[in-house]
Amino acid sequence: MPELPEVTTTARILNKILVNQKILSVWTNYSSPHFKGKKNIKDKKYFEFFKKEVVGSKIVSVGRIGKNVLIHLSGTKTGSKTELRRGLKTILVHMKMTGHFLYGDYERRGNEWLATKPGPLQDKFNGYIRLIFGLSSGKYLALSDVRRFAKIAVISDGNVKNFEDIKNLGPDPMEKEFDFKKFKSVISQKPTGRVKSVLMDQDVIAGIGNIYSDEALWLSSIHPETQIKKLTDNELKILLKNIKKVLKFGIDMGGDSTSDYRRPDGSPGKSHHAHNVYQRRGEKCSKKGCAGTIVRKVVGGRGAHFCDTHQRKK
Repeated sequence: MPELPEVTTTARILNKILVNQKILSVWTNYSSPHFKGKKNIKDKKYFEFFKKEVVGSKIVSVGRIGKNVLIHLSGTKTGSKTELRRGLKTILVHMKMTGHFLYGDYERRGNEWLATKPGPLQDKFNGYIRLIFGLSSGKYLALSDVRRFAKIAVISDGNVKNFEDIKNLGPDPMEKEFDFKKFKSVISQKPTGRVKSVLMDQDVIAGIGNIYSDEALWLSSIHPETQIKKLTDNELKILLKNIKKVLKFGIDMGGDSTSDYRRPDGSPGKSHHAHNVYQRRGEKCSKKGCAGTIVRKVVGGRGAHFCDTHQRKK
């Protein structure tokens, strides 16, 4: 699943190329009776509403909250306060496990959309187009999603903070205000929780997932099953430093493409080339002076990768 670095990368790139373009059309082959009556374009009736709301609107900025890409439409003023005021329209996209945005030249053939120029957009990971916006530039904004898990909705009143997918999210770990005091306060809400699971709980901290929790815990020499209440202030300070470090590195490298994620030009990110622990089960630990081996264990329903030597459980 795209995490904070991948969503940040996507939003930043789209903000550079989409601003001032008008949405001329929208198409989707998402459809499921399981979403009937829900705010999701997988409900056919809602998609018709969605289409009426967005077609004809101009894109004025693209941002992010948690793992959600937010495409702000006509009338939106930029800035943390005015972006979220009432009376504005915003397209919300949670890319889920395999979704990623693509931008370029496409043509429709039957019920499929195909990239027309040779290059990264024709990568096999980019060929599962489920949603596509026709833009005034003549190009298209597409969403590839092999497993069809992505959520797309429109916030018609501009009240982003109170939208169901946003209102319960925890703070953003990359904000300057997210200091040690704030980190300790939010993580201590679940004193008996296992640290990996708590880091990935979006109601506690927004944006961290499987990859970056593994990497931050490895750097911090903390076992993923350690209970929050057993971590000292010094350990928490080190962990916070490493959370910010791995997230910044992920952003600087354009995201992690271990799986399906691709940047809007169709190319992969690069941060997965520098994994210390994630998906390295059976390999020798690369921490200086450590003779351990990377192991994998299911923690809270998710696979956790860690060193069996320097990440000891308390």
